[in-house]
Amino acid sequence: MYAALFSVLFLIVGVLVGWIAQDKYNEFVMFKRHDFEELFEENPHPEIYDKNGKIYRGDYVAITFEPGYDPEEFDPEDIYLDEDY
Repeated sequence: MYAALFSVLFLIVGVLVGWIAQDKYNEFVMFKRHDFEELFEENPHPEIYDKNGKIYRGDYVAITFEPGYDPEEFDPEDIYLDEDY
């Protein structure tokens, strides 16, 4: 009788532990690194969090200004996208 009781108990515990371990393993395997993942880890700005407090890993725009850039001399022809390279 005790053997059957312990067998069922260990079966239930084993199924639950296996289910949780499989879920965590799938989450680890399916994780895709974002282009700005280093920024998210090192210096997360408040504006990258969504309304639930989780980091939004969607699309972002990165703008780089050359040293000495003068906005008064802006020319729309100077705009290029990373895809243009």
